[in-house]
Amino acid sequence: MNSEDPKILSDHERDNFSGPTIDEDGTVHDQQSLYEERLREQQKAQQQRIHIVTSGLSWRVKLAIGVIVFCVVAVIIGALGLIVMAMPYLLGIFVIYCLYSILSSILHR
Repeated sequence: MNSEDPKILSDHERDNFSGPTIDEDGTVHDQQSLYEERLREQQKAQQQRIHIVTSGLSWRVKLAIGVIVFCVVAVIIGALGLIVMAMPYLLGIFVIYCLYSILSSILHR
């Protein structure tokens, strides 16, 4: 341990400080341990939420839900891929339609 007495930091020094801190009650906190503690709490909360959703289901039901979710995601990705592949043709049809409507309005005057 360091033999120096702890000192109170200014706001600017506190923002740039990266070492152990001592609370008023005497507990020592390290920035890394605070980060790890928050990360563990978040992971625990997420695991509890997932556990609550799937806690009472059998493995067959979980498997069926997984297959259904996979199929839905595959259909969505396939539809987006089809739209991307068809985009040049759709844009061409749109341009032709716009030119046709402009020319027909000019010629009908």
